[in-house]
Amino acid sequence: MVAACVVLATPSPALADEPDPYAVPAVPRPPTLPELTHSETEGTLEATAGAILPNTGPNTGVGFTHAYVQRLSVEVPVGFRRWYVGAEYELAAGDGRAISGNLELGGRTLWATRTGLAFGGGLSLVLPTALYDSKGPAASTALDAASLRPWDESFFQPSAFGARPFVDVRAIDGPFVAQFRQSLDVLDTGGNLALYATVGVYLGLWATHDIAAGIEAFEAYAISAQNVQDGDRAAVVISPNVRLVLPWVEPAISAFTNIGTPLQGASQRIWGFRFAFTVVYDPSHPLGVRTRANEDNSPTTPPVTNVPTGAVR
Repeated sequence: MVAACVVLATPSPALADEPDPYAVPAVPRPPTLPELTHSETEGTLEATAGAILPNTGPNTGVGFTHAYVQRLSVEVPVGFRRWYVGAEYELAAGDGRAISGNLELGGRTLWATRTGLAFGGGLSLVLPTALYDSKGPAASTALDAASLRPWDESFFQPSAFGARPFVDVRAIDGPFVAQFRQSLDVLDTGGNLALYATVGVYLGLWATHDIAAGIEAFEAYAISAQNVQDGDRAAVVISPNVRLVLPWVEPAISAFTNIGTPLQGASQRIWGFRFAFTVVYDPSHPLGVRTRANEDNSPTTPPVTNVPTGAVR
């Protein structure tokens, strides 16, 4: 798989001699949503750790439960950033148990202008690598993990096979970026059809030359799912975040909590932290290193941001 990614990421001599029609300004990379027009091969390890307050409440002798989710994703541009292929996988742990999530393989395409406006869409296939017993103790671990990341509930549906079509939109205005993704998960969970609609929004801003601040918000809505009441179908999570841009890696930290009812009404409240560690490799630069200072995919100089008095860019 690694060898295939390197081959796909290495431009052919014919492409290397042509100007890049999608050379867009540098933008803050969302912690969870993909950076839509990246020219590098990127791999992300995102760890989510959180606490869950059960519906029984804090005064009944039942304390908080905790869960951990590890996401691994790889995405490779094909050609001049018009097409991308990638894979995502998640696993979870909690209550002394670890379970495997499902695997997603997908691709996407997009149209973009040199000013940063981008539209696109794609399709991911959900492959059944989560094989735990839906009536066993591992099911509670899966539910806790999905409660922390309700937009990724499809990763923790056992024996599920399906598809996730999605659309992407992004706009850039100087140091500011707004990005939107909407998807529909269609799953066959052993003879039962499950439908989940999800929306993700990212608003980001270059705080300094190498630091971006932003906020992500996700809503997951269970259109068709077993044992879910109408008032518990929607789950919303907000997540302020900060990202540091370094030559090889782009680490980010986020805090998150729910707004309204958590996933399927299974708990009262969730909160926690997410740590994303993104590694970028650009074969068009020496040693594969790409930085904002020397990147050649910006048609203009990096945008000037309004930083506090006395700060140095």
